[in-house]
Amino acid sequence: MLRCLIDKVVLQKEGRDRVRVRIVWKGGETTTQEVPIRVGALAALAGGQEMERLIVEVSATGVADEVIAEQLTALGHRSPMRPTVLASPVKTIRLKHRIFQKRSQSHPQRVRGFLSVSQIAEAVGVTPHWIYDRIYNGTIHVSKDPQRKVFLFPDGPATLDQFQALKSGVQSTITFDRAASHLD
Repeated sequence: MLRCLIDKVVLQKEGRDRVRVRIVWKGGETTTQEVPIRVGALAALAGGQEMERLIVEVSATGVADEVIAEQLTALGHRSPMRPTVLASPVKTIRLKHRIFQKRSQSHPQRVRGFLSVSQIAEAVGVTPHWIYDRIYNGTIHVSKDPQRKVFLFPDGPATLDQFQALKSGVQSTITFDRAASHLD
């Protein structure tokens, strides 16, 4: 029955995150509506930058991620893949801006005389994932500290020089021998 009433349907992309649907009815009347579509990232949303700004602003006051997500949904924002804002992208953005809710998030483990993966990553200008990827594929040879169960590297200019050489392609592998050093 509905097919008998519709003359044509026109879809027009209105940015990366929405399409405009125009239905032309028999007789010439039209109905137009914008429909949100799924996108792969927050940056692809029309209000993504505004949403990120609001998350940073509100989370700095200590409001929970779930509450922020509800507030953003009420303001008309959405997650890239859902019609509402989920708490997980709120948390991701909050942590990206180094706004922590738990003490353990803001006080990563520090060991005198050693650098953690995140400390090396920050100093060298790479992501922690970049380092973990190379540890697990054998490019970086290091073992976990048996007490702390984390990868630790000697704190010194030679360590950072080796990572810079690996990053630039001058070295293809680097090795850190745990037997030569011990922890307190």
